[in-house]
Amino acid sequence: MKQNDQGIFLHRTALSDSSLIVTYYTSGKGLRKFVFKGGKKKAHQLFPLAPTELTFYGRQESDLLQLTGTEALFATDFQFNPVKSTIAFFIAETIRKCVHEFDTDHHVFDFISDQIKRLQQADENVSHFPLFFLIDFTEIIGVQPLVEQGGFIFDLDEGSIGKFAPNGHRTAQGESVEIILKRINGLDCKASKDVRDKALQTMMEYYKIHVPGLREFETYTIVQEILS
Repeated sequence: MKQNDQGIFLHRTALSDSSLIVTYYTSGKGLRKFVFKGGKKKAHQLFPLAPTELTFYGRQESDLLQLTGTEALFATDFQFNPVKSTIAFFIAETIRKCVHEFDTDHHVFDFISDQIKRLQQADENVSHFPLFFLIDFTEIIGVQPLVEQGGFIFDLDEGSIGKFAPNGHRTAQGESVEIILKRINGLDCKASKDVRDKALQTMMEYYKIHVPGLREFETYTIVQEILS
C-alpha cells in the first residue's frame, strides 16, 4: 500500500550499483530503513538532516520499506557550509545510534526538526552547537542527569550532578560541568574552547554509559577538528 510521511535523513549504505538502503527518522513510524532503488542517482537529496516528504510502500511490521519518492519539505543551505554540514553529520549519527528502530515518538521528530531550523538560522559561530545538542537530547531520550540544588560534581555512572559521588564512580567537575549545568537549567552559557571541548568529551562519555550498545562515534573526532 502506498504511504506518505515526513522524514529526516540520517544515513545511507550501498545496496547495489544503483540502489541504497537509507535511514530516516519519520514523523509517523520513528526510525526506519528503506530500500531506495535508483537512489544513487538522487544522492544530492540525501544529505544529513535533510527534511523530506517520503513516498513508500510496505507493511508496518516490515524491516525494510520500499522508498519510491523523496521531496524536500523546505529549503536548507547548511549542507553547503563545511562547518555546519559536519555538525549535521554528527547530529545524524547521534540520533541513529541513540534511538531504537520502530519506536515512534513525535517529541523526537519535533526536537530534531527544531534543531535543523536552529542550525539553518545559526550565525557562523556554531562552536557550541554539538555540545548543546548532546545536553538537550538527553531529556528527549530519557537520560537527562538528575540535578541536585547546589550540586557541582557530575557523577557519570549515577547520572546525577550533586555534592557528593561514591568512590570508584566516574566523575567530572569544574568549568566543564558548570556549562552543562547551566544548559540543563536553561541559562545562557558560553565557554572557552578548552572548556567546551572538555564538556563535549564528558557528554560523549556519559552517552556511552547510559545509551545501551552505543559504540564509538565516527564523526566525533571530525567535529573536534573542524571546530578547532
